Amino acid sequence: MEYKSEFYILNKFCEFKNRGTESAFMEYEKTASLNIARSMILLMGFVFAIFAISDYYFYGYGRSFIISLVLRAIALLIVIIVFFLSCSFKHYNHTLIMFSLAELMVFAIYLINLYNLNANQPSLQFMSLIIYLLAVFLIPNLWKNCLIVSCIILAGYIIFSAVFVTHPETPTLRQRGIYLGICLVSCAILLYGRESFRRRQYATEKHLEFMSITDRLTNIYNRGRFEYTLGLWIKNIRHDPFCLLLFDIDNFKKVNDHFGHSAGDQVLISTTKIVSTHIRDNDIFARWGGEEFVVLFSDVDIEQAAILGERLRRAVEDNYCGDAGKVTISIGITQYRRPETILDFVNRADEKMYEAKKTGKNCIVVADHPVESVNNNIYVN
Repeated sequence: MEYKSEFYILNKFCEFKNRGTESAFMEYEKTASLNIARSMILLMGFVFAIFAISDYYFYGYGRSFIISLVLRAIALLIVIIVFFLSCSFKHYNHTLIMFSLAELMVFAIYLINLYNLNANQPSLQFMSLIIYLLAVFLIPNLWKNCLIVSCIILAGYIIFSAVFVTHPETPTLRQRGIYLGICLVSCAILLYGRESFRRRQYATEKHLEFMSITDRLTNIYNRGRFEYTLGLWIKNIRHDPFCLLLFDIDNFKKVNDHFGHSAGDQVLISTTKIVSTHIRDNDIFARWGGEEFVVLFSDVDIEQAAILGERLRRAVEDNYCGDAGKVTISIGITQYRRPETILDFVNRADEKMYEAKKTGKNCIVVADHPVESVNNNIYVN
């Protein structure tokens, strides 16, 4: 659960270098942007279809106009299909790639329609292409996707105009290329800044979230997060049966008195690390306060919890903690009994932990259920 700033470093394409972080961010963006992106891609299709009115105005009714209607209807159909398919992808970046492909297909139909109409309105084409480029950057998408699509659109338009348009034009093809290039670069810079800001904002939110649920010294869950998780477990029976282990580092005050608080901090950090390596991924480990820690074991009864607790006790006993040398822990274990409260559950484990202290320390006291002793360090009452 350790927070690492290198997880949030951006590469030159304005993506997180860490794949796990990038994947998490894309899911975050999916929640925030998918509906907007779907609506805007659909709007783009309808606007493209409505331009059939200008085709009729400039070129009149005829065979070319009928073909134009068919082409625009095909473009609208493609957009509608994309609109409905966009919710079916598991990964949001695949959805965004589909949006980009749809934009390119609509643009290809646009060029085919220009050829079909033998269009001779360069100013209108120029303005419509600027609008299309703006739409590409306005529809929520990855910066690199927008840049690739817009570069293909610009190159495709210039090549089409150079090959198929032969009559004199105002503005000239070079002028239009320059203006469109300026529009592309400006939009790309703005979108890059926006995407960079969004990702840095996401990294900041994650850092603040981490700080709010984490103990600053040991980098494990804090008491507030533990109580919240325990509350969820109590409401949801899918973790049943589950047990609580509460342990205290023996003679910790002596460590601070003899070696100083920095040595005490090292004991806490070292003990936390060794316990973290000996629990399961679905177990919850948190600092309860001072030198006291708690572990929630899911899907285990009291007998299994006692065995897991003994494994932790031995691991800590064998661990070396810097200047303080080796330390031991006293453990209390109990199993949750519905419908008791969080306070009753924790208090029972706390009582057993203090009994372990009185028994002689470096041992486990297990509550409520008969347990066959793993060794002499486990007591049942």
